[in-house]
Amino acid sequence: MSFSRGLKAKAAKVWEDGYNHPFVQELGKGTLDKEKFKFYLLQDIHYLLQYAKVFAQAVVRAETEEQMVQLTAVQNYIFAGEMNVHREYMSRFGITSADVEAYKPSLYNRCYTSNMLAIGVTGSLAEILATILPCGYTYADYGQRLKKQYADRLKGNYYESWIEKYASDEFAGSLEWIFNELDNLVANMTDKQRERIEEIFISSVEFEYLFWDMSYKQQMSY
Repeated sequence: MSFSRGLKAKAAKVWEDGYNHPFVQELGKGTLDKEKFKFYLLQDIHYLLQYAKVFAQAVVRAETEEQMVQLTAVQNYIFAGEMNVHREYMSRFGITSADVEAYKPSLYNRCYTSNMLAIGVTGSLAEILATILPCGYTYADYGQRLKKQYADRLKGNYYESWIEKYASDEFAGSLEWIFNELDNLVANMTDKQRERIEEIFISSVEFEYLFWDMSYKQQMSY
């Protein structure tokens, strides 16, 4: 297994805790309280806007045209692909763009995005890829597993569109370049440098868990 794909095992406990979190499991069952999902939706829209900025920071660290092209392609997918499912649910909830702009990110949301943005300023391209990878990697894994685990109740599930988006080959495919490029970047690193990459990756997986937990509790602060 490649270094990048093997990072999942390094964060195994919190990764599985995230999948087994009531928020994620109730998404699969279709039983999640809609107000909890609405809270998550508004928070995640703000998160994705900051997440996209980290890709812009990665472009600054890029050394080749190919890296810049691929990073901007993934960034564009956030707006032109991933955000579509958010817009669909915004419409269902009657949430307007003005509502989103007036909404405030939670403490947990700000901590997560601030951590990524800080790495975007101070880190190498490999470190930036390590901090942004867990978002897509966990969502693809969880989406695929939910679709399989709850296949018998997916039809009619209010959250079917969410599950289908993140379980899709299209979404998984948007991560392929990141996996491959991170592998290329760590190829000549020392063990200590690789440990730093692992630490950054695990921190973002931990933040992903906190995001689910925050959303389930509809918690703006501690």
